[in-house]
Amino acid sequence: MTTAPPAPPSPAPVAAPPASATARAVRPAGPPPASFRPKPSPWARVYHVALGVTWVAVAGFFLVWGLDYYLLPMHERAWSPDHALFRPTGLVGNRLAVVGTAMIALGVSSYMLRKRWGRLAGLGKLRDWLSFHIFLCTLGPFLIMLHTSFKVGGLVSIAFWSMVLVVSSGIVGRYVYVRIPKTLNGQFHTMQELEAEREALLAEIEAAGLPAERQALVLAEVPAPRGLLHALALAARHDLAARRDARRLRATLRAAGVSAEAQARLLELGDRYRRLAQQRTLLTPFGRLFRYWHTFHLPLAIVMALILLVHIAVAIAFGYGWT
Repeated sequence: MTTAPPAPPSPAPVAAPPASATARAVRPAGPPPASFRPKPSPWARVYHVALGVTWVAVAGFFLVWGLDYYLLPMHERAWSPDHALFRPTGLVGNRLAVVGTAMIALGVSSYMLRKRWGRLAGLGKLRDWLSFHIFLCTLGPFLIMLHTSFKVGGLVSIAFWSMVLVVSSGIVGRYVYVRIPKTLNGQFHTMQELEAEREALLAEIEAAGLPAERQALVLAEVPAPRGLLHALALAARHDLAARRDARRLRATLRAAGVSAEAQARLLELGDRYRRLAQQRTLLTPFGRLFRYWHTFHLPLAIVMALILLVHIAVAIAFGYGWT
């Protein structure tokens, strides 16, 4: 009777190779942290560049075309050969008003529909619609300003200056809004969420291999604001100093003998920590400022629209429509 040969010994388990630095740097799947700023897609860059170039081209064309007329003193304009074109009721001046008003109406209505009507959620990102809204609602008022030929008075002056206030407040509101950290669905982050991210970011900085005594190099903090206007000033100063601070951090890390690979990682973490520090410091004042802005911007826009409608009705009544 033959016996079965003994079973071969099972191979010893092979230890998994250590995770590389590149693998450790990969973020887990899920919503991006508040401090993370994703790079815009090529399409988004082309889209925003196209909006900017179109704005400058259209505004510059009409400004340069009528510049000689706009620079004339008021009492000499009636004798200018361009008076029939560029006066408020002229061939070009009248069209500028119509097109500018249509741009404002389209910019406001399209953004409100995209923001409030769920069926349009798949038609592009909300921030791209906001950019389109800003494009139309700044170019339109500029064309209306050319329509006035820089001469405003009476009811027209109320509509004009309310329009200037609406545009100016919109620019400030955009600046404040984009600096409030938000989730993927547009909800504002809470301070607890930002504190939790700060702890995680500190752990990443420590894991990057920077000694504890040198971690202060990348931990840039923002002083607490003394009021809403001071918060705006701090944000502007922080944004203007971003490139300079990045250059200083790179030079400091190089002087400390940090390797090139570690420098790139620490520069990214330092930039994220710097942005997060700004968000933590300005979250409360910017949240208040945005609420005040919303209370101010919408009623002012409604007042501007009502006065504009009265102005249009009076112009049509006196025969100054599209002729």
